[in-house]
Amino acid sequence: MASFQDYSLLRRWWKPEFPPAKGYTKSYQAKTPDGDILQADFHFHDRKIRLTLEAAGENGRIYVSTIRDGSILKETDLTTGRSYPLYSRFAPFRDLLSSLPDKDALQILGGAYGVSPEPLGGPERRTLKPWEISTKYDHIFGIDRNPRSWKRFFQREKKEPLWTRIKRRIWGDLQDYSLGLASALGIWYAYMDFYLLGFSLAVFGLLFGGLDWILRKRDPLFSKVVIFLGSGSYFYYYGFTRF
Repeated sequence: MASFQDYSLLRRWWKPEFPPAKGYTKSYQAKTPDGDILQADFHFHDRKIRLTLEAAGENGRIYVSTIRDGSILKETDLTTGRSYPLYSRFAPFRDLLSSLPDKDALQILGGAYGVSPEPLGGPERRTLKPWEISTKYDHIFGIDRNPRSWKRFFQREKKEPLWTRIKRRIWGDLQDYSLGLASALGIWYAYMDFYLLGFSLAVFGLLFGGLDWILRKRDPLFSKVVIFLGSGSYFYYYGFTRF
């Protein structure tokens, strides 16, 4: 039989049979390159499965085993009509049986003849990447993985007093204003170009808004962004119309 890495190939050997065998709800049949034919008929509600092996190397001799929830009920050599243990006949096909594309049927087999109770050779489960399960950047994208209840959508959160919020962020905003103004003056005196001055101010507005959002973990100050973007647009337009 095929080795471990060939389970996906073995899985493709199985073909559903329509209609299923009488007294069973599903039937599958597989034929090996050596000519052996293996058939699995199972009844989900009765928790019963019947394995039939037609051995090509024994001139088409047929062996049948009936199993319920992992317990072997009956093993028969149909050619002679005798009943005796058939482990040596079915065990060599345990890899093929483990590749049966039906999880319920394998669970009913219950590991008989060394068959895996889980289907092998199926599509691999996709493993999540580290950044897909990380919560490091949830605050940036507004992701709440543990919502408390639906009431959160209708209840307004209590905010701190206005003066407390102003005191907490005023120094950072003043630093942004100072840095932006100093940089704009430096660019103006270096290049004397209204285009470049306007473009730089607009970039500063986006940059300082991003700093508030990403690094300082707070909402950007809208007026600060508007001042930089507005002044940048004005100087850019002035340079476009006057020069």
